Amino acid sequence: MKDSHLKTLYIISVAFAIFLMVVPCGLAAAVIRGVPVDTNKTSSDGFTWNATTFGGFCYPVNKHQNFVNNNAWGEHLQIDSSAGFGVSNPSEHNIEEDELIYSTKQFNCKYEIVSDLDLTGSSIPSELGNGFYYRLPFFGKPYIAVENDATQLAPLVLSQGSSDRKTLKVGESWNLGKGYNLTVNQIDTEGDKVWFSLDKNGEEIESGVVEDDGNISDKTFTARADFGDADDQLYFITYVDSVFQGSADSIAVFKYTWLIDKDNVKLIESGDEYQGFEVKEANEDGLVLKNKDPITIHLDKDIKDYFTDSWYFQTSDNNKGFGNKGYIIYPAMDATSPGSYTLRGVPADTNKTSSDGFTWNATTFGGFCYPVNKHQNFVNSNAWGEHLLIDSDAGFGVSDPSKHTIDEDELIYSTKQFNSKYKVISELNLTGSSVPSDLGSNFYWKLPWFGKPYIAVENDATQLASLVVCQGSSDKKTLKVGETWELGKGYNLTVNQIDTEGDKVWFSLDKNGEELESTVVEDDGIDADKVFIAKADFGDATDQIYFITYVDSVFQGSADSLAIFKYTWLIDKDNVMLIESGDEYQGFEVKEANEDGLVLKNKNAITLNLDKDVKNYFSDSWYFQTSDDNKGFGNKGYIIYPATDVTVSAETESNVAEAETPVETETPESTNSTSVKEKANVNLASQPTEEETESETSPGFGFFITVAGLIAGLAFRRK
Repeated sequence: MKDSHLKTLYIISVAFAIFLMVVPCGLAAAVIRGVPVDTNKTSSDGFTWNATTFGGFCYPVNKHQNFVNNNAWGEHLQIDSSAGFGVSNPSEHNIEEDELIYSTKQFNCKYEIVSDLDLTGSSIPSELGNGFYYRLPFFGKPYIAVENDATQLAPLVLSQGSSDRKTLKVGESWNLGKGYNLTVNQIDTEGDKVWFSLDKNGEEIESGVVEDDGNISDKTFTARADFGDADDQLYFITYVDSVFQGSADSIAVFKYTWLIDKDNVKLIESGDEYQGFEVKEANEDGLVLKNKDPITIHLDKDIKDYFTDSWYFQTSDNNKGFGNKGYIIYPAMDATSPGSYTLRGVPADTNKTSSDGFTWNATTFGGFCYPVNKHQNFVNSNAWGEHLLIDSDAGFGVSDPSKHTIDEDELIYSTKQFNSKYKVISELNLTGSSVPSDLGSNFYWKLPWFGKPYIAVENDATQLASLVVCQGSSDKKTLKVGETWELGKGYNLTVNQIDTEGDKVWFSLDKNGEELESTVVEDDGIDADKVFIAKADFGDATDQIYFITYVDSVFQGSADSLAIFKYTWLIDKDNVMLIESGDEYQGFEVKEANEDGLVLKNKNAITLNLDKDVKNYFSDSWYFQTSDDNKGFGNKGYIIYPATDVTVSAETESNVAEAETPVETETPESTNSTSVKEKANVNLASQPTEEETESETSPGFGFFITVAGLIAGLAFRRK
């Protein structure tokens, strides 16, 4: 292999290694949040979350009323009022043993065969009892409470939907999951009976003959066994929809199949321990668990305080609550394991909500960007961040609970930027004259745009650029002379040389091989001298900041020379989105576009399909999920909330530090728009612009720069 090829392979290997080490700012795990609580505004009994306020819990929307009533079903998490959290002691952050309470209670679900065939009373096959089975969520995962007993939890292997059917020829097997298989053995010569068997891991456990031309009970097959904590318990149901005996093929069609894994039942008793909790109450009607050990919550926005295998408390820094006292706290889990996740908004009941109550912000919809330290600014009267609102003039709510059409301009999406300190300012505590003059301000501005973070260039909401790199406070990048740091989006930083005294570094910034900046920074100067800031004409203005880095130290050794960079910040200046009134984005039209924020309204009318299995898309990735009609308070109206789906692939998972357990999600059909499955590592959309940049030649390295330039030029001409 030629030397040039070896060199190319080496460069590719180095670049790939750097790529794996440097995760772009936008590539973060989606977070499934609970509704935040302010310790300086909440009473001691207010630190509680249920399935409507924490997306990590299972939430069947048609059961909403039963999930929020006094004897509520489903999961609940509560910090006991005796723990002393809240306004009486807003800085309290220690949860003693037994003060964190997790409880769960089962809820009923009709078997599909009963609901789809509208069976009632004596028409329900006697083997199915009252026609219901019971689900019990346990630490965010759905289980079946066997025979309505919360102490017997079995995994659900299969539950065919109302429109699902399975066609099998004689001799074919259906892999149901968990080692279970259903095999059609034979169909009689008259074509009205089918003989099939159920096996697990090759061992037959059931065998039956079902008639096609009988009544519903005759066409239904059920299986029971002694398992779990009792005898003769139901674990399998199927329904023979039709049988066909042809000259060539003989087939049977199965519907409404339901199967639980009878051999893997979790039997729960008082005193058992699960994920750091001890079972305090275990009876047929539900479970109550409490934390086994004390939990100290770290008041730091960058720390996750895990209290189960996958759930943690996220807080703001201290003194970020109301009146600069206390802090913000909410439960959360990361969507990192491969699978599909749903980020929900808090549900609204159309028969209990006034016309001005159909509004969501970053604290009530997980699809919006939410910086916890900015909480107070996100909930005040002139709130920052994203908001979604159904205009009160649309007539939604108690005055017309069945209203489900949003006319043009009645769905309002607005967003307003918020400030963030540059790391070089906050970490070095620079103030006043110590702030580099070229920086202008201590802050840059983030503006969330359809759930994705952008930079509002120079605090102008109409100029949006994607953030390429933002080194955290503890991050540092060490580069030897000649090494290149691949920053992302085609940008690269290269250390060209370190002077003989080891106190200056010459480095350059390029994009796609074209040099943008070149400079020399001294290591032994004051902090302001160690900061390099690059500006250019881009977007909608001139001389705007797009790059910052800080030379932490420089070293000239006998073998290696290196420089260490910190607090690096870079936006993609060549792909700035310029937003104007009249522009259209994701089904919305921009109605107001100014430096302080943006307001958009739906361009076309939206008709909501009131069906729990339908997603009503109103943007590329956001949709309204509703219950069926008449599932609201008093069996009137319906439940509605905004939602978005995030799909995490195995490739995405490899770039994320922690792996958590996915919550149960459904994939209903979509309406009003094409379904778009979002991934955790979404590319931020932008509009390219052209501009010219100037490169500087730094003093002190004149001879070496000239030689390096000649060598680079010759290398370029040889390619």
